Amino acid sequence: MQKVITLEKTYIVAKHSSEKAFTYILNKEFENLDVKVKGISFTKERYAEVTIEGEDEEIAKNILIRNYGTIRSIGDLQEGDAIYGRFREVGEVKFGLFIDCGITSTTQNIDALYPLYEMREQLAQGKKVPLMNMVRAYGFIDNLPMFFEVIKKQVLGSKVWVKLSDESLKWLKSALKEKKESLIICGTTRRMIKHALIGSNHAEDIEVIERIGLLEYRLICKRGTRADGMIPELGYLLGRAKIGAQVPKRVKELTKVQEELKVKD
Repeated sequence: MQKVITLEKTYIVAKHSSEKAFTYILNKEFENLDVKVKGISFTKERYAEVTIEGEDEEIAKNILIRNYGTIRSIGDLQEGDAIYGRFREVGEVKFGLFIDCGITSTTQNIDALYPLYEMREQLAQGKKVPLMNMVRAYGFIDNLPMFFEVIKKQVLGSKVWVKLSDESLKWLKSALKEKKESLIICGTTRRMIKHALIGSNHAEDIEVIERIGLLEYRLICKRGTRADGMIPELGYLLGRAKIGAQVPKRVKELTKVQEELKVKD
């Protein structure tokens, strides 16, 4: 029997839903292995701790760590490492976005930084656009989980810098390439989302409900549907859930900013 602390997180009002959802997901992932999920609990930081047992528990452990991350010491990190994390305090500072990647030092938990210069390189073709323009274009909100790559660390001072992984970039741009807007919703269940869509008369505007994490989803809209327009109505019905929008038009505008400035000069 082994216990693995993953970086999947619950929310204060949704522990039972999180446990049920994660158990279902893992049973699907482990269906061809000789292993059982014996239980799921949550740490004081709200990380999911999974107890597994069986002949293939070591394989299952590796799958858990690869797909859902785990607590790691800053000393164990290497440049180029792929790590799982989620955005936090989005928009609180202007020099980048903080990422909870489960990194620790001997004295504290450490948030990684997705720095503004890396955001511009990856998301705006290197153009000097404001951070919040990128946040609003790509729908970054608190608790959105993604995969990152470690680009630098500084043990003295406990600092880690990351950028989005190629896998995450591909995911971000998948719906945008089709010129479809999307809603990002963090902190509620699929069932509650469906009820909210029906209650707000927007069920017909959604093409796909895609699971991102335990209680995090991307709703890909039908072409021509404005995601922003649904946020107030869905937000009212979904309570504390965070909602953002991925908007292809805004992404395209990110690379136009510098060109327009040059024309004015």
